Amino acid sequence: MRTISQREMRNESGRVLREVEQGEVFTVTRRGAPVARLVPYRDTATGYRPARRSPVFSVSELVHSSVSSDDILADLREER
Repeated sequence: MRTISQREMRNESGRVLREVEQGEVFTVTRRGAPVARLVPYRDTATGYRPARRSPVFSVSELVHSSVSSDDILADLREER
């Protein structure tokens, strides 16, 4: 378990959270006194779930339409 100050946690939050995700445990101090503990979240029932597929898509997955975006927007504006 590592100890970090509140200021370090604030200034380096991205790095600290990446290390917590990898299993590191931190004790957070304010003016030298411990005030919190950062531990990895392990609840599989309601916790973080990785994506089912990669966030990358291919151009072949794009939807093609014979109607232009301008025409669609004009129709939507007329409905107001």
